Amino acid sequence: MNRSNRQFGVNSTLRRCIAFMVLALGMFIPIEGVMAQTHMIDDDAQSREEMRIRYRVAKTYLDKSYMGNEATFERIVEWAKERQRDSMVKVVAVEFCGACSPEGSVPFNHYLSSTRLTRLEEYVRERVDIPEDIITRSDHYIAWEELEQMVVESDIENKEDILAILRSENTSKGNQLDSRIGKLQAMDGGKTWRRIFDSYFAHLRNAYMVIVTEKSDLAKRYDSRVREILTPVSGSEPQSARAVRMSAAPLVATAVAGAAAQRHYMYVKTNVVGLALLNANLGVEFDLGNYLSLNIPVSYSAINYFKPTIKFRNFSLQPELRVWPMKNHDGLFVGAHMGFAYYNFAFDGDWRYQDHNGTTPTLGGGLSLGYRLPISKDKNWKLEFALGAGVYPLHYDVFHNLPNVKEGMLYEVRKGNYIGLDNVTIGISYRIPYKKSPNPKRVK
Repeated sequence: MNRSNRQFGVNSTLRRCIAFMVLALGMFIPIEGVMAQTHMIDDDAQSREEMRIRYRVAKTYLDKSYMGNEATFERIVEWAKERQRDSMVKVVAVEFCGACSPEGSVPFNHYLSSTRLTRLEEYVRERVDIPEDIITRSDHYIAWEELEQMVVESDIENKEDILAILRSENTSKGNQLDSRIGKLQAMDGGKTWRRIFDSYFAHLRNAYMVIVTEKSDLAKRYDSRVREILTPVSGSEPQSARAVRMSAAPLVATAVAGAAAQRHYMYVKTNVVGLALLNANLGVEFDLGNYLSLNIPVSYSAINYFKPTIKFRNFSLQPELRVWPMKNHDGLFVGAHMGFAYYNFAFDGDWRYQDHNGTTPTLGGGLSLGYRLPISKDKNWKLEFALGAGVYPLHYDVFHNLPNVKEGMLYEVRKGNYIGLDNVTIGISYRIPYKKSPNPKRVK
C-alpha cells in the first residue's frame, strides 16, 4: 500500500469516528432514544415484538407475581415510554390475542380468552395511545396447535399416540367438551393426561400482543444522511471534521425536535353539575404543548327555579391555563383562571342580588385543581373532576325579592369582594385530534 493510500485509510477511520461522536453528542444536545433506534437496515424493513402475559387456571386477572409476568409488565411500561419519546420508529400494527388451555367447555374457553385479551389491552392502552385503526384482535383462541407443537418438541412418553389424538377431528357437537380431551384422559389410566396438564397447560393460558414497527420517514432520512457522511466519494479527499459536524447538525436537531412531537387534541365538553342546575354550558379545551392546555368554558341561564323568587341567572366565562404533569393530558392537573360573569341571584329570601344596573359584571380569577381519566377503550371519551376558588370584586344592587313584581324595589347598592369556590366540575368531554406539535423541519 503506498503512502497516499495509507494516509487515506487513517483519515477515513478518523473521519468515521468523528462522525459518530458528533452524531452521538448531537452538538451537545441530548438525543436519548434517537440513536438507540438508529440501525443501518433497509428502509422498508419491519420488526416484530411479542409480549406475553400468563394467567392462572380459569382466571382472568393480571397477576404480576405469576410465571415471570413481572418482567413482561416492565417491558410493556418501558415500551410505552419509548413510544412517547421516540420519533424514529412508528408502530404500524398491533395485535392482541387471548388464549386458554383446551380442557374447559367451548363457551367458558371463549370467555376466558376474550376477557384475558381485554385485560391486557386495557393495561397497555392506559399507558400508550394506540390508534384504533392499527389494532386487530383474536379473542377465541383455544391453543390446540400450540399444545401440538409443544408435544412435537418434547420427549414425552406415548408421544406418537398423543399426537395422533391431537391431530384428529373433534367429534363433539355444539358447546360440549372437545372429544379429544376424553381420549387423552383415557390413556394410561389418566397418567398421560396428568403429565400433559402439569407440563404444558400453564403455558397455554395467556394473552399477548404482537407489535409491528418500522422506521419513520425521519429515521429513513437520518440513515441516508449518515450513509452520505460515512461513505467517501471515490477519488475524493475525506471531509474535514468541521464539515462532518456541520453536515450532521441539522439532522440531529431535527431528530431532537421529532422526538418531542406529540399529537394534540381539542376537547369538547360539558359540566354535569351546571346541567343539573339548568345552566346551559359548553366548553372547549386546546392542547398548547406537551404539558399545557387552554380550557374555555361558557355557561348561561335565564330561568327561574319553579317560582320568581328563586333564580340563578348568569352568563359566565372562565378561561383557564392548565399544567399537566403527564404528556397525554390525563391524570392530575393544576390551573390558573380568569373569571367574568353577569349575575342575578335570588334564593327565596327577602333579597335579590344583581350586578349593578345589569351592566357591571365581576372580573376576577383564581386557581383550580383537577383530575381527568379516560372512560372509553379508544380514550376519546373523558371524565373530569375539578374544584376551583378565586377572588372577585363585586359591585351589585340589592332588591326586595317580591314574588309578583318583575324587578322589585331597589334597596341599596353595595361593593365588596367575594372569596371562595368559583368552579365545581364533573365534566364529560370528547377529544378530537387537530395537530401534531412541534413539527420538525424537513431535512432537504
